[in-house]
Amino acid sequence: MQESYSIPIQSIELVCSKAYCLHMSMARVDKVHTLASGNKIYKLRPIIEYAKANNFKQIISFGGAYSNHIHALALMAKQYGIEAIALIRGEEKYAENPTLSDAQNAGMKLEFVSRQEYKKRDDVGYLDDLQSRYPQALLIGEGGNSELAIHGCAQMARDINKSFAQHRQRHLSIQQQSDILTVACGTGATAMGLITGLADKQSLIAYSVLKDDSLHTKMESFLNKNKSEKPPQYSLQKADFGGYAKLDKPMLDFILSWLEQTDILLDPIYTGKMCRRVVQQIEAGDFTKGQFITMIHSGGLQGWRGMQLRVESLAGVDAWIKIQDSLDES
Repeated sequence: MQESYSIPIQSIELVCSKAYCLHMSMARVDKVHTLASGNKIYKLRPIIEYAKANNFKQIISFGGAYSNHIHALALMAKQYGIEAIALIRGEEKYAENPTLSDAQNAGMKLEFVSRQEYKKRDDVGYLDDLQSRYPQALLIGEGGNSELAIHGCAQMARDINKSFAQHRQRHLSIQQQSDILTVACGTGATAMGLITGLADKQSLIAYSVLKDDSLHTKMESFLNKNKSEKPPQYSLQKADFGGYAKLDKPMLDFILSWLEQTDILLDPIYTGKMCRRVVQQIEAGDFTKGQFITMIHSGGLQGWRGMQLRVESLAGVDAWIKIQDSLDES
């Protein structure tokens, strides 16, 4: 059974006309592990342990130049003593950015591929060729997407509920569990895992940060193959806000306002978009009065390091200083 982690639960109070009708908290999964922040520890640990147990010599995966997955994989692989190789979308000049510098310093081997080649990352023939080049390697999908990762993320839901139970022992005003968990999703692996780990009478809202119309079909296919006694309680909402990794002024303003109100820094790619969409839904009255909503902070804060110039151009140097100060404290 996968190792359990203690997840800090932080109450959330927002300046929002209808937020007072709800109970809100944030599950600080970003605080769980120093090397693999957020959901990455749940996705990567079972993969790396499987690779070690089955005598694979390397783990190969895919990612962009600022990929949280690649960053976490490099650091975790070093800790476990297994070689990590990453196929990176883009040019070799990206090798000097903070994310990939950390990865290389941890011993990860980087191979840069064109965007056209990167699109083949799920093609069977392309993967067969890659496997023939690295016959002793375990290949895992972009973002760590695999059944091992999905089953690992089921433990996250159980750990969140366990943390609620522990908090309730100290503060009787806290519920035994949250009614609704919310999470941002890209490939959907984290969301699929969480769904299978939900408690009775608990549901998940997954917020897709990609313009991927196939995600619902992928999730339904997995859940149909892994049917349990209780039907999955979830919904999938769009939260791309213009496209993946698009940081504009409204999104930055929201993240800075959230930081001011809660003292929590959100990442701009995943959790920031989820929280912004949740607030929109609260203001629209989409939730029932008295519901307890817990938003999952899935980490990814290291990605801010490549956005200094963008932040300063949108909101000035002071905005970046606020973000940098929060990063230094995390």
